[in-house]
Amino acid sequence: MIRYWTIKPGEGVGSLQAQEKPASFLGAGEVRVSIKANSINSRDIMAAMGMSPLPLPDQIIPVSDGAGIVVETGAEVSEFAVGDRVVIAFNPSHQDGPFQSHMAMGALGEIRPGILASEVVIEESALVHLPDNISFEQAACLPCVAVTAWNALYEQSALLPGQSVLVVGTGSVALAAMQLAKAGGALVGVTSSDNAKLEQAVGLGADFTVNYRENPDWSEVVKNLTGGVGVDVVVETAGPPSIAQSVKACAQGGRVMEIGLKAMEGPPINILDLLVGGVRIFPVMVGSRAVLRRVVAAVSRNGLKVPISDRFGFDDAPDAFAAFMSPKSSGKTVIFHEEEGATA
Repeated sequence: MIRYWTIKPGEGVGSLQAQEKPASFLGAGEVRVSIKANSINSRDIMAAMGMSPLPLPDQIIPVSDGAGIVVETGAEVSEFAVGDRVVIAFNPSHQDGPFQSHMAMGALGEIRPGILASEVVIEESALVHLPDNISFEQAACLPCVAVTAWNALYEQSALLPGQSVLVVGTGSVALAAMQLAKAGGALVGVTSSDNAKLEQAVGLGADFTVNYRENPDWSEVVKNLTGGVGVDVVVETAGPPSIAQSVKACAQGGRVMEIGLKAMEGPPINILDLLVGGVRIFPVMVGSRAVLRRVVAAVSRNGLKVPISDRFGFDDAPDAFAAFMSPKSSGKTVIFHEEEGATA
C-alpha cells in the first residue's frame, strides 16, 4: 500500500489527513520512485489556505519538492534504472527555456498531485540524477528554492564573476541565492531586520550585511559599502515593501530580480531612479528541469548546503507544516521518510 497525505484547500493545514491506496501500474515512460525526503515551501501553505491563483480541487496531495530512489521502471524508460538516486523537478511540464503560462497547470502539489507520499509514479522526464554527495534531505530542498535562486542569478540576470549581489531577506530562497552567488565569484550582501539571521548569513559567506529596520534608508548604506557604486543585482524576496529601496541600491544598469511578495503595498518607486540609473526589474518564476540539473551540478561541485531548521518524520507531517509556519523558522523544514541515507 502507498501511504500519502492529503489537504483540503481553503481549510488550512489542520485538514491534513493520512491516507493509503494500492500501488498503481506503470505506464510507458514512467518510473516508480520511493520518496526518502520532502521539503515544504510557502506555496504549500498558500494552497492549504486556498490562496493559490489556480482553481484547485477539493482535495490535493500537497508538496512539490522531494528526492528518492528509483524502484521500478516502465517500458520505454531509457535514462533511469532501478537503484538510481533522483530528485524530482518542481514542474515536469517545464523542461527547458522560458516559463510559459500554460505550464502553470503542471506544477506538482496544486492541480497536479504532489509528492508527499511514500512512493510516486511519475514520468522519467520529471527526474534528475542525484550525485552521492548530496543527501536526500538536501536534494529535497533544491527544486523550488535553489532553482528559483539560480534562475534569478544566472538564467535571467546573467550574473558574472566579480559582480555584486544584494539579497533582500534571509528566507530559504534568499540564503540559497546568497550561497550560489558567492560560489559564482560575486560580492554578496544580505539585508534583514534580525541581527541573528544576519549573523547566520555571514556564517554562510555573506560579505556584508544591513539591518533595514535600524537603517530605514538602507540603500544608502549599501551604496556606501560598495564604494558609492551600488550592486549589479538585487534578489528581491520582499516585494512592494522594499522594492523602491532595492532600485536605489542598484549600480548603473543594475537588475532587480523580483521573487517574493511579503505584502502587496509599499513606498512607490521613483521612476527617475529607474530611468537615470538604467535599472531594470524582472519577475522570476521557479525554473525548468534543465535548470535543476545545473543546480544539482553546482551544489555537488561546491559542497553547498541549504540550511535546514526542522526535521520531522513522515507520520508527523502536520507538525512539519506547523513548524514551517512559525516565525522562529530560520531554514527549510524537511520531512524524512526513513533515517538511513536521509540525514543532511
